[in-house]
Amino acid sequence: MASIKELKDDINYLTYDLINECFTYKISQPEKSSAADKAISEIVKRRNELIYRINHPEDKKGSGKLRSHFNKIRADLGKLVKLVEDLGKND
Repeated sequence: MASIKELKDDINYLTYDLINECFTYKISQPEKSSAADKAISEIVKRRNELIYRINHPEDKKGSGKLRSHFNKIRADLGKLVKLVEDLGKND
């Protein structure tokens, strides 16, 4: 299992990459700037939620429960990408 620090680094890397994609979208599609702004705010909101969930696991006892907690966080990380994909589908 990867360390918590690596998971946080992955979240931050993906978040910054997705925000960069949104800014690129804003430049190429200026008429749809508000949709990109909404996606950016949602990405930041979800990133903060994921970091909070990492720092405050629901059940600290039992490695199986803790492992499933972090696996769910990794699965939710993939949902961030869907926000940017949906932004591109609106064209």
